[in-house]
Amino acid sequence: MQNLGAGHQPPSVSVDGNTVDSVDSIVYLGSLLSSDGHCRPDINRRIGLASSVMSALHNIWKDQYLSISTKFRIYQALVQSVLLYAAETWTALATDIKALEAFHMKCQRQLQQISWQQFIRNDKVT
Repeated sequence: MQNLGAGHQPPSVSVDGNTVDSVDSIVYLGSLLSSDGHCRPDINRRIGLASSVMSALHNIWKDQYLSISTKFRIYQALVQSVLLYAAETWTALATDIKALEAFHMKCQRQLQQISWQQFIRNDKVT
């Protein structure tokens, strides 16, 4: 058992003879809950998990026989679903939204095989 809360931590709490640990964050139902109430740690965790999915699909993004629309649907189904899981519970700040948009743009460039050296503006990437 674990105790998640802000402010002064109790010296020790026990339930049925088991000591309850005090923690600053905990993963519950796939979401990272932190004692400060901010969603930034969960967003960073989600970006990391979605990045792992993007890496695992590297061969799909490189496949020249798959259309961009097929790749985009795969991205939506497998990457965005991991990235935005439980997003409705976030109280996202502007910096959080920018981090999510930056990751999304990075993914779009990867699946369209657009290199940063090509100097293509974000508004030109579909």
